[in-house]
Amino acid sequence: MNSRVAAALIVAFVLAGCGGPSGVSASSVGVDSGYGTRTVTDCTGTKSTFTAAPKRVAAVTTSVLEFLLALGLKDKIVGVQAVAPGAFPADLQQIADRMPKLGGEYVPGNFVPVQREQLLSANPDFVVGGWPSNFDATKGALTQAELAQRGLKSYFALSASCARTTPVTDLSAVYQDIENYGTIFDVKGAADAMVSKMKNTVGRVQDKVKHAVRPKVFSYSWEDGGAGNAYAVGNQNLSNAIISQAGGKNIFDDVNAVYGDVGWEQVVARNPDVIVLEVFGKRTQAEFDQVITTAENFFTGNPALRNVTAVRNRKFIPVLAETYYLGGTRNADAVESLAKALHPDAFE
Repeated sequence: MNSRVAAALIVAFVLAGCGGPSGVSASSVGVDSGYGTRTVTDCTGTKSTFTAAPKRVAAVTTSVLEFLLALGLKDKIVGVQAVAPGAFPADLQQIADRMPKLGGEYVPGNFVPVQREQLLSANPDFVVGGWPSNFDATKGALTQAELAQRGLKSYFALSASCARTTPVTDLSAVYQDIENYGTIFDVKGAADAMVSKMKNTVGRVQDKVKHAVRPKVFSYSWEDGGAGNAYAVGNQNLSNAIISQAGGKNIFDDVNAVYGDVGWEQVVARNPDVIVLEVFGKRTQAEFDQVITTAENFFTGNPALRNVTAVRNRKFIPVLAETYYLGGTRNADAVESLAKALHPDAFE
């Protein structure tokens, strides 16, 4: 759990160091008279003004790469962070796997950011990230302020690990990211269509589950810092919204954080009806299933947890982590899949 909590805790550092507006030199992004002037604001409050769409993009976290590929922007991407096998739909996965990598091989739960030398070697004119570590100088990355000093624009996504002051109860941050990408890259039609489709899916699900009793849900990742340690998925985590819109209740929806430290005694006391098991994408279904089995065996084999309703009833719901706990093109599908698992009768 250390990596997740650390990622959440260092947001304040990023906010302190990166809150100013960023600019870009005319040499790196030219002026397009038909494009006009466009300004977007990101998670840290950084405002970036564009007079032309970026041409050389570094996507330094996986979730933002999924958006860009789905919007048809693959030819603009000059470097990416390592992508988990099976993280994307098959067509996008093939594209991502062929892209120049700005870091080492993918490791589940690895938040080591793209290092400044690797990033600059790709000669980007725009850098897109989604985690505090992506712009953390103490971890070897370039901050947004440092990028601006080099004439490079940046964007810290709203829908990955953006610190907030209010609970996340819907997908509005995801929609705003998509709309911002549409604005920046001049693909408003594609962005609007993506948002419309997602909203229609969520609306359809909510109509089906609106009168259902909400089961209590505990969300847990064995791979990403869990491995037997308890932690809380707080109300500022996107999965809080997915659980809520799917007709469930996050047992830690009173924790005002992306993630928080808790003990197993708190999980027992809140007695979830369902345990969602987040699993990162794998090359094969067998590898995916093995993680689920390991996590389930931990819960069922732990004497302190055996009387938890979800454990006693073996009510475990596996989800693909990349669709669930951070912004992506498949968040609405994750709402629907979880709703069907929580309320199967509503979908008969």
